[in-house]
Order: sequence, then C-alpha cells, then structure tokens
Amino acid sequence: MNEQPKNIWKSRLTGWRRLLAWIGLLAILTVLMAFILDGVFNWKEPLADLLAVAAMIVILGTLLAWLAIRFVRWLCCWRNLRRFLLGVACFITLIVLAYTFENWRGKHAWEAHKRLWEAKGEKFTMTQLAPPPVPDEQNFALTPLLKPVLDYTRGPQGVVWRDTNGLARLERLQADLSDGRKTNEKLVFGNLEKATFADLAASREFYRGNMNYPQPVTAGTAAADILFALGKFDPEIKELREAAATRPYSRFPIEYDYEPSWGILQPHLARVKKICQLTQVRAVAKLELGQSPEAFEELKLGLRLSDSIREESILISHLVRIATTQINLQTLREGLIRHAWSDAQLAELEKYLASVNLLAEYKLAMRGERTFSVGGLDWLRRQGFRGDPGIFGEEENPGFVIVMAFMPGGWYYQNMLTISEMFQEFNLAMVDDKAHRVFPEVADKSDTAVNDLSRHIRPYKIFARIFMPALSRASQKSARMQTFADAARVACALERYRLANGKLPATLDALSPRFIETIPTDVIDGQPLRYQLQPDGGYVVYSAGWNKTDDGGEIGWAKSSDSKEPRVDITKGDWVWQMPGKPITAAEISPAR
Repeated sequence: MNEQPKNIWKSRLTGWRRLLAWIGLLAILTVLMAFILDGVFNWKEPLADLLAVAAMIVILGTLLAWLAIRFVRWLCCWRNLRRFLLGVACFITLIVLAYTFENWRGKHAWEAHKRLWEAKGEKFTMTQLAPPPVPDEQNFALTPLLKPVLDYTRGPQGVVWRDTNGLARLERLQADLSDGRKTNEKLVFGNLEKATFADLAASREFYRGNMNYPQPVTAGTAAADILFALGKFDPEIKELREAAATRPYSRFPIEYDYEPSWGILQPHLARVKKICQLTQVRAVAKLELGQSPEAFEELKLGLRLSDSIREESILISHLVRIATTQINLQTLREGLIRHAWSDAQLAELEKYLASVNLLAEYKLAMRGERTFSVGGLDWLRRQGFRGDPGIFGEEENPGFVIVMAFMPGGWYYQNMLTISEMFQEFNLAMVDDKAHRVFPEVADKSDTAVNDLSRHIRPYKIFARIFMPALSRASQKSARMQTFADAARVACALERYRLANGKLPATLDALSPRFIETIPTDVIDGQPLRYQLQPDGGYVVYSAGWNKTDDGGEIGWAKSSDSKEPRVDITKGDWVWQMPGKPITAAEISPAR
C-alpha cells in the first residue's frame, strides 16, 4: 500500500523496448528542433528540412519495428498462429473467388457485346478494317519514290529503314525547306476557312537566298521565281504523275496487325501532306503565269495523293486526309478566282468531288479508333507487370503499372465494353453517311458523357477516361470539310454557268441539271446549301454550321489577343465557301470580322 510510484525511466521498458523508446524520443526532439529552426528563427537552410525528413523516417521506422515485434510475439502462441493462418487462407480464397468472378463476368459481357455487333456487320480488329491487298505493280503507294517511307525492319535496336537514301530524297520533297536563317519570311498560302488567297510576292521572299533551292540569275515575277526554285523537284513530280496514271490503286504497307496498336507507324502521312503543299505552290504559281493546263495537272496530282490514304482505318490518317483535301480545295479556289479553269476541267473536278465522302471515311476512322482502344486494352491485359505506363504519360509513376498488373482481367474487358458502347452510342451515331447528315446534338451528349467519366472514377470506366476525350472534334472537322467539298461542287457549277452565260445565276436552281445533277444538301439540317450574291460581284455558298442556325453567311470569328491573326471558331457562325470579287490576302482581313 505504501509503494512509491516507479520512475518512468526505471519502468518495465527494458532491452529492446527501452532502445525503441529512446530512438522515438530522439526523433521527436529532432522534429521539434527542425520546426523551431524553420518556424521561430526562419532558418531556411536545407539542414532543417533534412533533419525533419530524417526524424519522420526514424519515427515511422520505430513504429513499424515495434508493431512487427509485437506481431511476431503474438504469433509465437500456437492458438494465435492457427487463427492467423486460417484468416489468411480465407482472405486469399475470397480474393481468388472475386478475381475469378470478375474475370468471368467481364469476359462474358465483352464477348456477348462483340457477337451482337459482329452479327450487325461491325469489325473489331485492325486487319479486318484494313484496305484489301493490291498488286505491287498497280499500287501507287509503292512507286519507287514513296516506297522507302514504310520499308523498314524492327529489331533490338528499334526501327531501321532499309533505304535511307531513298527516304532522305523523299523527305526533301517539300516547298518549305528552311535553311536556318533568322528571317520572318515564310510561305503565305491562302486559307479556305478565312476565305483568303495566296500571296506570291511574300512567298517569293522565302526562296530568296534559301540555299535549299536554286536561285535565278535574274529576278523575274514572283510566280516565275517560285517555279524556278521548285523546278528542282520536276523529276519527282513527273514520277508521281506517271504512277498516278498507271497505278490505279493505293495501299501503303502499314503494319495493321502490330501490337500494341498505338505502336503502328505512319510516317507516310507527313510526306503525303508535304507533297500536297508542294503541288499547291506550284499550281498557284502556274495559274498566275497563265499556265492553266499545267496547274490543273498539279491539282490532279494533289487530289491523287490525298486519295492515297482515304481507305486507311486510322483516325490520324483521316485527319491528314481532311488537311490534304483542304489544301486541294484551296488550289481549286485559286483557279476559280482567276477564272482559269475551262468548262471541261470544271466538269471533271465536279465529278471527282461528287465521289468524295468524308462522312463515310470518318465512320471508318472511328471504327479503327475503337479497335485501337479495345485491341490495345486487350494487349495490356495480357502484359501484366510488363505493361508500359508510358503509353498514358506515366513514365515516372511505377505505381500506375502495378495497379494495371493487379487489375482483374475482367476489368479490362469491362473497360473495352464501355469504350465500344460509347463509340456505338455517340461517335458512330454522330454521322449518317448514307443520309449525308451530321448531328451536333449527339456530339454534345458525347461531350457530357466524357465529362462524367472524369468526375466519377469507376473501375469499369477508368481507361475510357483516357481514350475517349476530344473525339467529337473529329466529327466537326469531317462535317466542315465535307461541307467545303460540297460547296466546291456548287462553285464549279457556278463557274461553268458564268462561262456559258457571262454572269452568275440569281439562285442555284438554274444550275440543275445542266451544270450539276442536284444541289448538295447541308450536312447539318438536310436542306440545300445556301447561296448569296455579294455586292462586290462575288458570292458565298454556305451551311448553317455547328450551331444549326442560319447566320446569313457570316463566318464565326473567335476572340483573339493577336489582332494580326484572327481565328475562325467552327462552332459559331456559318460554314462559308466564299468567293469574293477579287483575291483577298491574309493581311487584308480585319480582326473585327
């Protein structure tokens, strides 16, 4: 009853317990010292941070060591050990059962979905969506100039091209090779969206003194000097024209069966676009010099190059297809503003444009994009720990690949199902190529669904958050360029009418059926394209645009801080094919418009 309380330093803490206590106390004192140095004395030396970090590590280590020792001592009792082993066995069994059930349920759901849509004609592999093989001697993509771009092998050292000289020759085939001079000169192309035209005088300055191109001894007109500079490519252009005339098919040897699908190489796309730009510059210069037949041949080659990738079931191919179509339509406009095309040439162009179906090409690209996503996820499922988080921009996040490795295979299947259903419900439903329609309201629903993915993280939709965003923009671009292609058909018919009657018609009804079979309909509302004569002697042909409102042929301009470079907002205003009474350059556009 009269026992004195024990000194805390002479309590039951003996041996390892006393050691852990002293270590913990020392760590706490170290943390307090670091806070005092940093907070009270405002000492910003790295030593304070180092002390704090070291102390926190010691505290955590001490706690874990204490728990581990207690746990081991607890296990030394046979009854406790049996309970522990039984609990571990039950836990592992539950995990295995959960994984097994999730794997079965996910795979079953995906295969049922796949069977359903395959019965309706859908395809789920890149090889199924790839264009059919064609004979090499009839393949435009395998002409000697183009062949090296995809002629490579894969090995331990990566991708190795077989014909490096041929590849270098192809890569030099472009109109805008820079020689590294510190100048502001650049090629000034016309812009289809802004209704501007090429500025040849400004473009000539790009070639002056540029040692990538031959220089004329005596300066001539801007067009003549540009053609002199680009004359170095005459042999390559001749080869492509001959290939276009003798090789009716085009299929670039893309590795459609390569896994993962996002590793498929497409270096030919940049080359196709660059050559289209080259033919554009050459064509405009020849138009300026009155060489209409030669300019027409340049335009036809540009169209053939654009067509060479139209059957590729990959989204980036489709986007380049849109870009090259825009380049070629601008070349067509350059001829129209100069009244350079003949009736026969215009009829040929109108017939070609009638065959352009960018909406069907969009749906092929979306099916390919879906296959990219689900096929890539299936490949990731099979990789386990070998998965590469770098494909999602997670190179320095090893935890991400661990999570991917431990995910049940059924979760991959469920994500594949989610992505495929979203493509079917939104991305493919946005466009009806047979009805020649695009539905902005479906795109809006798609954007809402994608935003919901970001707000609610769910295991069955975690990869959909990565793969699905921004795909609705592709439908906008496809619809807009299809509108320009349709408007270009009308423009060809209008020019033919002008050649025959000396003036433009008051309405488009006067064009059919002599100059065009039927007036193309607006992809947005299904009505015939609108047409207005302008006070300056020009005209506009336009669609209601993405906002589904007839704004009287006004382009929607975005607010920009750069007053020299106004930007078009394709979600506002109308989509306008504008043919002014005289050429307008970029410098003449008022930002206020």
